Amino acid sequence: MTADDDSGRLARVAVGETGFERAAVWSAVGFAVSYVAFDAASLAGSVAGLTPAAGVTAPVAAALATLTAVGTVAFAAVGGGALPAVLLAYGPLAAVLLRAIGPTPYAIPLTDPLPFAVAVAEPLGVALAAAVAVGLAGYAVGRVVAGIGGGGDGDEGAGENGSAAAADEDANADASD
Repeated sequence: MTADDDSGRLARVAVGETGFERAAVWSAVGFAVSYVAFDAASLAGSVAGLTPAAGVTAPVAAALATLTAVGTVAFAAVGGGALPAVLLAYGPLAAVLLRAIGPTPYAIPLTDPLPFAVAVAEPLGVALAAAVAVGLAGYAVGRVVAGIGGGGDGDEGAGENGSAAAADEDANADASD
């Protein structure tokens, strides 16, 4: 194995095969949906006759964090890399932490924005740390779920999609031409 093989393998682990585009889009969508989910849960609770004091923050935050972790595992299982998995997890986790420990939603004090900026920076920093943890753990679990987490070179002789069956199909297609 040469240094070029090692750097190519490292690049595949870091970036993956599906790229940053899909992760960026799902991160943005996850942020928006997660941020509004707190309002939707509160509205549903008030329609059902529950008081706002019943508190929807903890259950909604736990559900969204679990969904983010499962989504990150699924993303890695279909070829996403470690860095896109972190990016994918950041959006929803940032929204959860902004709503759980951040400043009052939908209120930006225009007269003194510095305390607001500090109040926003803290949850976003914690979200970055959480996204790194969830993204890397999700990547590891996703690779195991995909069947290629064993560390062996099971891809050798494989076709375009990385399976031995595809390699056999490619060989049979070439033989029939």
